[in-house]
Amino acid sequence: MSTVITGLFDNASQATLAIYRLEALGVSEADISVVANDSYAKEDFAVDEGTKAAEGGILGAASGGIIAAIVGGFTAVGTVATGGTGLLVAGPLVAAFAAGGAGAAVGGTLGAAIGAFIPEHEIKYYEDAIEKGSILIGVKYSSDNKNAIEEILNNAGASNVSTA
Repeated sequence: MSTVITGLFDNASQATLAIYRLEALGVSEADISVVANDSYAKEDFAVDEGTKAAEGGILGAASGGIIAAIVGGFTAVGTVATGGTGLLVAGPLVAAFAAGGAGAAVGGTLGAAIGAFIPEHEIKYYEDAIEKGSILIGVKYSSDNKNAIEEILNNAGASNVSTA
């Protein structure tokens, strides 16, 4: 059985750190979704050699594959599909917007696309946070790595870590 854990980050540095740590755990980029408002650029998610993202020995010489794939996969989602907020989206949520773009437009909210990834009662909270600049990361997990993923999201600075 597979489901999703989400975490909300205040900035791209925290979100990037979480993605690097998820990579070190062995989570595939196909299992990670990222949603940010369009005030961010792809470059905001890049980590260079001078940052502290390597704390704890999580980055090795071969690291960077997942973040490059995620950042390279960012798709700009326009205001029509989201009901007012332009977004950068990567991961399985891109497919949700592509397949359900019309449904999202009809619903008029980001919640129409992310509803499958977060508990329904929290959708409005996430919508507001993303509009204000927070970054949502959703990670598909199996029972063997659930606790490790929750720990990674919390330790990277996520608020409101939830399981859907």
